[in-house]
Amino acid sequence: MNTGIWPKITQVRDLSIIELDDSQRILVACDSIGAVGAKELDALQVPYFIVGRCAARVPLLELLAVGARPVLISDCLTLEMEPSGREILAGIQHELKLLGLEGKCHLTGSTEENFVTRQSGIGITVVALAGKEELRIGKVRPGHEIYCFGIPKVGAEVDLDDPDIISFNTVVKLLQYPQVHEMAPVGSKGIRYEAELLTRSCGGRLQVDSRCPLPLTKSAGPATCLVAAVEPGSGETLYRDFSLPITYIGRIVG
Repeated sequence: MNTGIWPKITQVRDLSIIELDDSQRILVACDSIGAVGAKELDALQVPYFIVGRCAARVPLLELLAVGARPVLISDCLTLEMEPSGREILAGIQHELKLLGLEGKCHLTGSTEENFVTRQSGIGITVVALAGKEELRIGKVRPGHEIYCFGIPKVGAEVDLDDPDIISFNTVVKLLQYPQVHEMAPVGSKGIRYEAELLTRSCGGRLQVDSRCPLPLTKSAGPATCLVAAVEPGSGETLYRDFSLPITYIGRIVG
């Protein structure tokens, strides 16, 4: 193995970014789900098709939000292929179809065939490509306003077809707005955590609006909402153009 040439790898929030050359990047996002499924010891009883959808949704949204193109999904399942794994794969493929990536994004993985398991678990990794100039990373500046798109929901509250949560279409549409500088899906650590990560990337701090009605520390489950740093004064346009709930969180101060 030639160890003389090694690509630079940086971490931005939950994304690992590999610099192939001056212009091309590989991005890696991952997620895991445990004790959710249809097995005896699962804490939340959910059809495996839904488990697969949730598992794929989170890293796909993380990559889409920065402008990357998913090209490969690896799923590691702590359960048997038939019938549980097959249903999970169907859920993953459903999400790819929603994105128009069915047959384009390669799917690989592994299952547990040596032992009978009594609790479900899945680890998922998504690999994506992007040009350096395409990435919506490092664009946040003091003065930008922070908005939340969607409502944080977790566990039994989650319905992936709920109009109050973000979809792939939400992210794709937001990428078309130049006044939306950067965005990040919200997961288990809540809105405030992700918003503060955005603000710290420019050396600023988050000034939360005292009238904000959202629970800022509540888990958003499988990325049911996202935070975005937008140009001041853009709120009315966003409220008009999007049908899902949009909430002003605050602004970035230097």
